[in-house]
Amino acid sequence: MALFDKPLELIRSEDLHELIENQVREGYQVEYKQSVEFKDKQDKLDFLAGVTSFANTIGGDFIIGVRAASGIPTEIAGWEGIDVDREKQRIENLLRDQVEPRVPFRVHEVHLSNGRVALILRVPWSWAQPHMVRMDQVNRFYYRHSAGKDIMNVIQLRAAFALTTRLEEQIAAFRKERAAKIKTGADSRLTSPPGPTVLIHIVPFESLRMDFALDLEAVMKAAQGGILPLSAGSNGHIYTLEGVLCFDELPACNAYTQIFRNGIIETASRHLLTHARAGKLIPCGALPRDVMTFVGAATRFYQSVGVQPPLVAMMSILNVNGFEFATSTELGVGFYKHQVDRDDLIFPSVLIQNYETPVVENCRPIFDALFNAAGYPKWPQ
Repeated sequence: MALFDKPLELIRSEDLHELIENQVREGYQVEYKQSVEFKDKQDKLDFLAGVTSFANTIGGDFIIGVRAASGIPTEIAGWEGIDVDREKQRIENLLRDQVEPRVPFRVHEVHLSNGRVALILRVPWSWAQPHMVRMDQVNRFYYRHSAGKDIMNVIQLRAAFALTTRLEEQIAAFRKERAAKIKTGADSRLTSPPGPTVLIHIVPFESLRMDFALDLEAVMKAAQGGILPLSAGSNGHIYTLEGVLCFDELPACNAYTQIFRNGIIETASRHLLTHARAGKLIPCGALPRDVMTFVGAATRFYQSVGVQPPLVAMMSILNVNGFEFATSTELGVGFYKHQVDRDDLIFPSVLIQNYETPVVENCRPIFDALFNAAGYPKWPQ
């Protein structure tokens, strides 16, 4: 009996005492510490190794405030004489500064009858693995086994990096397939004929698990509260075979957001690309604002339905050969530096590793590339 299968927020002191009653030894999904003082380099390294080893293997709970002998818990003593908020911040700072890439985790405090506190760091299996501990001259990867943690060997490292490569290939293939269908009109969500379109994809790594699916009723409730098509109001949200569809108007649909049942979000819009008297324009000022609004809404949606990062966000602009970049950052039109030199603009994907980083920082590489294409060194924001 371990705690990892129980919702973190429901764990109480009696659950910790059951670890003693059941002689739950440290191993794949649990590690005990009486405290983490971080007095020296070895103390910090041991803590970081424990947390990252969970993320690199199958996930687990790092429990602070439990005395153990030979890996078996003997007393739920609590962490004595601490400022809980200060310790949480210290832990978060250490993990942020000494682990690459950032490791996902949540912290739960359990108040004990003796007035002390036990802290549980829940670390899920990470799609962004392998996570490396970086401290001074130490650069190591750790994993879990039945007796605790150890340093990864070359074969294990190759397997971990291969997993990341496969994920990248799957995401790239999905993007290519969807863009091709929208570009040619093979996808029927937008009104025919196919034309200039801004396309955004947000792909949670969790969505690539074979058994992962969202509760569509929860999706509908959350979508109606905050998911609209890119750069458009929404007249409706409906269930579809694929999941939940948000559209601007039917049957003449020029913008939609499809939330697939596996958690991937796709939005396509024709509202952002100008065909008026000003000419065929890509509004480099307005586009980032609308994209950031949408990405922000999407990340809030994921939080509300319990989808964890990392996420990959991608922007493509299709069927725009002959358009010009309008690079005024105020009005979206005005200073034309370059004509678009290809039919489709496929921008770099970005990795959203947590929900705390401002959306502008997550999306900046996309907008830098947009302004690069328009003849500028970077996005001027």
